[in-house]
Amino acid sequence: MTKSMRSSRPFSALALAAALALAGCDGATEPDDREVVTPEDAGAMAAFVFDLDAFAVGAAALGSTAGARSFNRTAPCPAGGTASMSGSSETSTDAATKVVSTKWTHTQTHTACAFTFTRGDKSVTTVIDGKVTAAGSSSFKLPETRGGLPTLLTWSSTKVGSTTTKVGDKSSTCAVDIKETYDAATKKFTITGTMCGKQINVTRSLDGRGR
Repeated sequence: MTKSMRSSRPFSALALAAALALAGCDGATEPDDREVVTPEDAGAMAAFVFDLDAFAVGAAALGSTAGARSFNRTAPCPAGGTASMSGSSETSTDAATKVVSTKWTHTQTHTACAFTFTRGDKSVTTVIDGKVTAAGSSSFKLPETRGGLPTLLTWSSTKVGSTTTKVGDKSSTCAVDIKETYDAATKKFTITGTMCGKQINVTRSLDGRGR
């Protein structure tokens, strides 16, 4: 995963304010001209759909009041098109520990959703059409003082679905079956699974940098 996935920052900025989301991928490989989606492309795409996940549930996760709610949100993608997230979440708060826990499920619908990331020294635009089902849970501790930042304790989410993916002038059907988990001890997120036929194993941190 590249260290810079600049396209995801509009989503990540919103999600960070709402749910401590991040952007960025690590590693760099030269593309094989025969491949529609390179391993690096797949890593960037995986990070992008997880940032959409955080954007979708962020406001609910930071709401300290308990209860179930449904949501239907649409946002412009960084380089054109739209992404819609429709689903539900349930939040509970432990008053004694000040820990907020949230569970969610939703469907991401990508409509000519385009983002640009850096592959080596080149800028690459990817366009996604399709649907991905997301499910996850998270918990964080509320700040001790007003105006402070919450502390993320746990995060786990999965994505399953299929998209039509265009990288440059090449298109392919892209199966999605990936998982993201958070390690509070290292403050790192890890994405594993399969994206567009590529095995994914990428790590990123709360500050948006790769390994």
